[in-house]
Amino acid sequence: MNELEHQQSLRPRHQLTLAHAWAGMIVMLFATNGLLCHVAVAGNLVLTMNTDRSTVTDGTVRVGDVAKIEGGSTTDRRLIARLDLDAIHDGEPCLVSQRQVNTRLLLAGFSRDEFQVIGASATSVVSASPGHQSKQISSIIESQLGQQFGIDAKRIDIRLENQTQLESFVNQFEISTRTISLAPRNDFPIGRTRLQLQCIAKGTTQTSIPHQVWLDATVGLSMRVAVAKEPISRGVNITDSMFQIVDRTMTSRADFVDANSVAGRAASRYIAPGTILLANHLITTQTATQPIVRRNDLIDVVIRAGAGEIRLKNARAMEPGRAGDTIEVLNPKSGKRFNAEVVSANLATVAPAWQRSIVR
Repeated sequence: MNELEHQQSLRPRHQLTLAHAWAGMIVMLFATNGLLCHVAVAGNLVLTMNTDRSTVTDGTVRVGDVAKIEGGSTTDRRLIARLDLDAIHDGEPCLVSQRQVNTRLLLAGFSRDEFQVIGASATSVVSASPGHQSKQISSIIESQLGQQFGIDAKRIDIRLENQTQLESFVNQFEISTRTISLAPRNDFPIGRTRLQLQCIAKGTTQTSIPHQVWLDATVGLSMRVAVAKEPISRGVNITDSMFQIVDRTMTSRADFVDANSVAGRAASRYIAPGTILLANHLITTQTATQPIVRRNDLIDVVIRAGAGEIRLKNARAMEPGRAGDTIEVLNPKSGKRFNAEVVSANLATVAPAWQRSIVR
């Protein structure tokens, strides 16, 4: 074989060797999960482990969930933040140590002299789906609302249904009893309302000035109410067999009658079966007792406001009433009429039955 033929026989093998070399270099650029593997670092990387509990929403704990990443290039920081560390079940906490983070970065191709992990030796992480986080927030508010009005929190049901508000809230604020505080209220909210909260932002200390946040909510209160079991005609005296007392979660304001005072009173109108009895469904059974408040009498009206009360003086009674009767009263300042319950000859209260049941 002459020299020329020998060189031609070597050329394809040489080209194949170069092709394999390029292919090997390309393969080295990609990690197992399809992420670009680390080749060069622009500056030292510092990972500071979180001191507070971290929360994830998709069941996977990543480096960015447990540590603050500084230094290096933007590409490196994004790559490290996405590195997975562990799987976690909803509501179950786990601990992630500095050692785990160190090992994960080494597996991703970073050398020991290119990064350092500082801060807490281990960080607690809990997985919480959006639904679970909503329940956590509701539970905290229910407890604090119950404390404000002296009500068992188990009787309160708060539903947060504005998903846009919830997502923004979860991204900005820590979810704990230490960082969420319900602003004091003058009256107990029932139904659709806006709740004012004072919250501490993520990454700040307990001494930081809290943020004012409003969340749309539907508030329900479990109370004992009287429900008609059968049709009740107008003027019929109600007996125990005609109604039942049940626990219902109410989400609207109404002047619910005291369930323990229904028997012996007469219906002021026709009452259909299944109707929750209100004060205006009943009239007081006729007796020889004379009204203690007469039409046009000037009386004081006590309005409950949270733990305190407001007194409206010189309100005008628009109809007569005995103790315990609900009568119409005129506000002398606004000219508006409202219902109040007669307490004595010169005193009434606007506290409806649902609010009286709270106090008991």
